[in-house]
Amino acid sequence: MTLNFTTGEATFDGKRLHGAVAVLGNAVIALFWEGEEPRLGTLTVTLPNRVSSPLLGERDRLIGQLLGEQLAAAYGRMALVSTNLSVSTGTTAGRTLLDLARRLAGGEGEGSTEGC
Repeated sequence: MTLNFTTGEATFDGKRLHGAVAVLGNAVIALFWEGEEPRLGTLTVTLPNRVSSPLLGERDRLIGQLLGEQLAAAYGRMALVSTNLSVSTGTTAGRTLLDLARRLAGGEGEGSTEGC
């Protein structure tokens, strides 16, 4: 079995923001990070009825919940979202990240990468 991620990026205030989404049978896993190296960050889970809960971390909790709500609604599945952003980016780049998530959910990512 392989797990494919659809990836994309956006620029906000001169910083490169990246996103990757993998669709599972009952869920969506999404990673959003700043910079070149993917990093695990604040984790949130959102159910299809848009009920969200933080699982780990606090810094990017709000944007993680917003991204999770958008992805859970788009796919009709639970969404597990990781956000790893600098403090200044996480509080101001919400619209850019939501647009990136919308593109990824619509299949407009820049490509797929295969994992395990």
